[in-house]
Amino acid sequence: MAFTGHFDGASRGNPGPAGAGAALYDESGREIWSAARSLGERTNNEAEYEALILLLREALRREIKSLLVRGDSQLVIRQMRREWKIREPRLVDLARQARSAAAGIDVAYEWVPRGRNERADALSNEALDGPGHGDGAQAQDRETSSPVCLEPVEGAIFLARGSETYAVDVAHGSCSCPAFRHKGRCKHLDAARERMDIRN
Repeated sequence: MAFTGHFDGASRGNPGPAGAGAALYDESGREIWSAARSLGERTNNEAEYEALILLLREALRREIKSLLVRGDSQLVIRQMRREWKIREPRLVDLARQARSAAAGIDVAYEWVPRGRNERADALSNEALDGPGHGDGAQAQDRETSSPVCLEPVEGAIFLARGSETYAVDVAHGSCSCPAFRHKGRCKHLDAARERMDIRN
């Protein structure tokens, strides 16, 4: 598996204020994205599923084809492997959403003990304790910052090289990376613009 994702959900009260956390790693093990989302009132199992969906939707957005998903919820992992039946109606719907998000991705699910899921656990608690606690705030998504390696091609065109290579066109203000397609901005284009300013 080239990419690995971790997810975790937390609920204080079960049901009670809940948070979801997820992190995505490239083939070298470098964290390339993480998110902490406040969910409002949820059970612990619902929060776990919401965290999984958060992770799978990001993998889908990035057009990842193969993903190893790790979590410390035996219930979610075994249900997604279809080893355990899903009896709660709310979880049936969440499992359906997770499977829909995973469509087109070769996903393998692996249970890990909590000690091997620390990053996702910290993110789920950050969602509870940080800004937006309990209000259903949107995910605080972060691409892990790393230096952008730019290779000039011609004029205002660059190749941004890293774990993947993207085409950056400063003249037209565009980049082929998933972040630009999703948000209309990215670190590659910012770095290329800065480099063009320095050059000029």
